[in-house]
Amino acid sequence: MQSLERGIVAGEKTVCAVALLVMALTTVASVVVRNLGLALPNYSEIGLAALVPLTLIGGALCTYLGSHISVEIVHALGSPLLRRAAAAITAVGVLAFAAIYFRSGWILMQEFRLTGDKLLDLGTPLWPLAALFPVGMALMAFHVVLQVIAMAIGPDNRGVAP
Repeated sequence: MQSLERGIVAGEKTVCAVALLVMALTTVASVVVRNLGLALPNYSEIGLAALVPLTLIGGALCTYLGSHISVEIVHALGSPLLRRAAAAITAVGVLAFAAIYFRSGWILMQEFRLTGDKLLDLGTPLWPLAALFPVGMALMAFHVVLQVIAMAIGPDNRGVAP
């Protein structure tokens, strides 16, 4: 399972890196077009769209890396028993969050597919962006479930003591 998770994490890192690159390039293109008065479309819409995978897939990556506030609090606790209890509470909270936003994102994606909603400048369809909600939340839940399994069987090799 750890090798599967490492492969997924590599994919998440790639998605986040590409999203950042797209955001940077489209911002530069937008500035150049605007300052040179070129008759080109507003490419910043693509950069705005790239923010969605960066946020949602990046959130799943942060869950794997343990770099969100709740995990920092867990690490600050002195007692191993308190750390284990706090980690379990955090896992339940993250799973609840992921489940709620998975469902909300699924509904949003379906609505955008039915209505054909698009962004204004380039006509970027919204449903693929909304589809990243359930994907990101499923990845987040996947990482948390593996963390819970690791807590149940012993110390986690990512540095989170049970």
